Amino acid sequence: MNIVQFIDYFYNAIVDPEKLSQIIAVEEKKHFVISAVVVALVVFMDIVAQSLLSVQSGFFYYKVTYGFVALFLIHSVCIVIYAGLLTITLQIAGYQASGGFIINTIALAQIPRIFIVPVVLIFHSLYFAPVFFYSLGWLALMLWSIIIAMRCVSQRYSLDAIKAIGYLVLPVIVTGIMGFLIFIAGVMVVIGLLS
Repeated sequence: MNIVQFIDYFYNAIVDPEKLSQIIAVEEKKHFVISAVVVALVVFMDIVAQSLLSVQSGFFYYKVTYGFVALFLIHSVCIVIYAGLLTITLQIAGYQASGGFIINTIALAQIPRIFIVPVVLIFHSLYFAPVFFYSLGWLALMLWSIIIAMRCVSQRYSLDAIKAIGYLVLPVIVTGIMGFLIFIAGVMVVIGLLS
């Protein structure tokens, strides 16, 4: 993969997600490397943005090294789990969903989150509520990533925007309900053991 192809992914993710969807759909296995690079960049930029919010101690070097590796692995596992749930949801709905396509789509849709550092840097240098704008910028960039993922899924499976958003949100809702039920069951078990 040359630098022009690398830039093409970034350009299409930001400007034309439908074209990105077409690129990912062709030979989707070769896109895993660029997806991993994007996830690594997102994690690194988030660490850098958070480090700008406060004075750093000697722990910063551990956060940049071991923390980066741990967050990269956690982020990657979350993407794979979410992509698996989304693939199952789409297959149950009758679409020929591909796990590789969904993983690459979710990973590459996070390209806008790389811009968190400039957002924080601007307000940090102005000394104007950098923590607030980090949170606001993070939320805005996450919504932008969701819109990119929605447009890619919508284009690939010929869905309208509402259906695509519904399919993207459904795994999150199911996971949240399951997590809540597991938490309640755990609390009941602990209370039973303590009494």
